[in-house]
Amino acid sequence: MTLGQRVYRRFVLRNFEDHHYDLGRTLTWCERHYQKLSEPERVAMNHLTTKERNEVLLEIIQLGLSKGED
Repeated sequence: MTLGQRVYRRFVLRNFEDHHYDLGRTLTWCERHYQKLSEPERVAMNHLTTKERNEVLLEIIQLGLSKGED
């Protein structure tokens, strides 16, 4: 996992549980609160490809499914 992927993963996971493992709500929140990231975090995330972002999201989806949440 690249540095940018780790930064993106941390940012999404910080809010995933708060949104009851609802990835749609979590991603909407993350997009609206993008300014809460530090400049180095924004730079790292902005260099991710679509494939790299999707890999992170797939991992998070699997995490949510494994928790057995509805």
